Amino acid sequence: MSALNYSRPLCLLLLLGGAAQAQTVHSLTLRDARARADAAALDSRLAATRIGEAEATRVGAGVWLPVNPMVNFDGRYSGNQQGVTVGRNEFGYGGGLNFLFDGFGAPSARIREAEQRVGAATAEAVRVKLEARLLVTMSYVGTALARIQMEHAKESITLAERLVAAARERQAAGAGSAVDVTSAEAELAERRAQLQAAIGTETLEQLLLRELAGIPARGDLALGSDISEPAAAPETERLLATAREQMPDLKVAYARLALLEAAHERLGREALPKLGGYVGVDTAPASPTFGLLGLQMEVPVAQRNQGPRAVNIAEQRTERTRIDFIIEHLELEVTHHREAHEAARKELDIIVHNGIPNAAERLRLVEEGWRAGRFDVFKVTSAANDLVRLKATQVDVLRRIWNQRLELERLIGGWSDG
Repeated sequence: MSALNYSRPLCLLLLLGGAAQAQTVHSLTLRDARARADAAALDSRLAATRIGEAEATRVGAGVWLPVNPMVNFDGRYSGNQQGVTVGRNEFGYGGGLNFLFDGFGAPSARIREAEQRVGAATAEAVRVKLEARLLVTMSYVGTALARIQMEHAKESITLAERLVAAARERQAAGAGSAVDVTSAEAELAERRAQLQAAIGTETLEQLLLRELAGIPARGDLALGSDISEPAAAPETERLLATAREQMPDLKVAYARLALLEAAHERLGREALPKLGGYVGVDTAPASPTFGLLGLQMEVPVAQRNQGPRAVNIAEQRTERTRIDFIIEHLELEVTHHREAHEAARKELDIIVHNGIPNAAERLRLVEEGWRAGRFDVFKVTSAANDLVRLKATQVDVLRRIWNQRLELERLIGGWSDG
């Protein structure tokens, strides 16, 4: 087979491969996006590594020796006062081993502090992962809302193009004027600009969504969850009960306080005198050899832990203030965010089932009247603007609902993944 015959199947395969790559579609539900953010979001990954950093503080925490043992050695030489040796040179030597160790529970206090440090890092990781899920939810919702805006803009462009065509027909028939045509064309230009604005918004929202969920840059992104009808929030008492039990910010504050208390205990234990011992040998010139064995104790002339302990007590006071503030305002925040969530849902229901249908019907009637010569083009553009405004309000209300929903989720530490 010639080189030309070989090249045809190869080109065909390359074309098919390129077409398949261009048609790649990444389907993503809201639940999938939130699950992927736990592993893909940078903050979530860093939080996991910080747990490893905290676990590393366990290494060596229980060591009893605060410093390495000290070994000393010396030599001795004896001579008379005139510097003349007596008989022969007399040499001796001495040596010893000194060591201190932490008593009074200091090693076990360091172990407990390391455990509390791991607990604090774990609590922080839970909070960070929740924030990642909230952020990916907001980017998912933002992408979906931008696509709704794009659809609304395309619908309004279709309407505006129809009005421009009708205005030109009326002008050609002598029933309209250039004012009608230019007004309709200006309306069309505005709607096209709105479409481009929605496309730009969707691009940026999708960028953040792909980044947080770990979606490759190539290929289309299909959203599999409907965000246009958020479910009702649970009752206030149920939300409060859940928040008191698992609110991430509260758990982080309690974990930090526990770590500070463990550090304060460790500082107190380490402030107590250190005990030690020594062993040695002493061979002086012209004398027997002696073995030495004894105990020693640190004399705490200067209290080195005074400063750190004072700082620790102040930090504990700060964390207790934080905890008190969170508990005091928890019911207030949960109650009002839920009320705002439910009020926005009622607002959305009115807009979707009353406002938009009536505005669409009004636009249809006005357009028919304009075509029949009963209204001018400004009446039509006014009715079209009303419909566009209501659809834009629908998007804004949806965004407010999701904002309140995410605030509630941040307070109670979780929500249905949708």
